[in-house]
Amino acid sequence: MNNLIDFTQCAIDFMKKSVDVEKCDGIRIDVVSGGCCGMTYKLDFVKEINPSDLLIEKEGLKIYVAPRAAVFVSGMKMDYVSTPMGGNVVFENPNAKSTCGCGKSFCSPGADNACGGCCL
Repeated sequence: MNNLIDFTQCAIDFMKKSVDVEKCDGIRIDVVSGGCCGMTYKLDFVKEINPSDLLIEKEGLKIYVAPRAAVFVSGMKMDYVSTPMGGNVVFENPNAKSTCGCGKSFCSPGADNACGGCCL
């Protein structure tokens, strides 16, 4: 399961620090309807483990993936980029037909492009 998503070292370091600050068990990745392209990534701190989640472990960090999200995020690369204005989690998803300029929303293959042309 550890190969479901690829994480850069910056993403791992950011998530480990976040988990330490929040004093939680890990990070949960899900995909939900919404955003300007129809689907959006959802990251949550895990306070209670959902036994149906898929578990990825990287350098002591636990990343839980919602089962319904696995098909959408398989092969994805997750990064964390720092800028003078703060930082952003960046998703590079080969399964996305298109993505919004914000990088948090995407259209899946076979889906109508609900954003009316704003997706790249």
